[in-house]
Amino acid sequence: MKRRILLLVLVLSMSVILMSSSMLNAWADSSDYPNGDITMIVPVKAGGDTDVYARIMERYIAKELGTNIAVENIDGATGTIGSRQVYEGAADGYTLLFFHDASILAELTGVTDIKLSQFRIISIPLVTWGGTLVTRTDKFSSPEDFFERAKNGEKIICSAATGSLSQLAPLQLEQQIGCSFKFVDSTSGSERIADLLAGRIDLFYTQYGTIEQYIQSGDFMSLGLLADERDPNFADVPTLKEQGIDVSIPKFYYIACAPDTPDEIVEKIADAIEKSCENQDMQDELAAFYVKAVYMSPDESQEFVLAREASYAPFAELLNQ
Repeated sequence: MKRRILLLVLVLSMSVILMSSSMLNAWADSSDYPNGDITMIVPVKAGGDTDVYARIMERYIAKELGTNIAVENIDGATGTIGSRQVYEGAADGYTLLFFHDASILAELTGVTDIKLSQFRIISIPLVTWGGTLVTRTDKFSSPEDFFERAKNGEKIICSAATGSLSQLAPLQLEQQIGCSFKFVDSTSGSERIADLLAGRIDLFYTQYGTIEQYIQSGDFMSLGLLADERDPNFADVPTLKEQGIDVSIPKFYYIACAPDTPDEIVEKIADAIEKSCENQDMQDELAAFYVKAVYMSPDESQEFVLAREASYAPFAELLNQ
């Protein structure tokens, strides 16, 4: 009997020691973070606005963390292949995700079963209202000409990626002016630019700053910004609302990691992002693309994502037509 009691005491003691050791190791891992290189997955092809912003920001974040961050582009399924890799990966802070609100639309359209709010959102450092719908100047003489001919049933080919703002924006325009576009699939902004230049398509959604050079050259024409008011960076560009078309869509970019990532690691990355957003050199680089980094904390970012999910939900039926 005494032996059994002694054996039980020994087993319990070993369990306590092992549990304490495990907890200590977990704490040590978090306190030592980062002690190696970090991968930042950008789930789209290289060269677009998302990739450009990620590559600018990662250099400053890496400097604040005292390590290297390697950007890895994993294209496919409206960004969900790369996103899932982060979501299902190790919750250790060594694999981050840099993407935008297409994550919300992809879930609404059934491209993925993972809600953006299920990720651990570290920060939303970029929100822009500079989105626009772009058309051809060799086919349409003005936005009014485009709207009128669209209403009258002229065939207009729109390039978009399913479950993204590039799909939502023209769908809302259809709804507002009472027309129907012919949609063709595309996966990147660079592909849409090439197709519009070649005359293969007539319309696509993008950020104004990424195609300003084509507008200045006379190749493209903006139908108007998708914003409540004019952007100071493009003071001469009217909004769709000014033209009586009620379409207004912000675009935000986020940095996230696996859901169970420890608070200590998330806070370290968030602190590095905040300091990077305060770095004038980084702001100057982003300003070349007419965007400004404004830091949101993990809690603020989570609230923002939940609000956007709620605001996009009513468009689920429209996106699934």
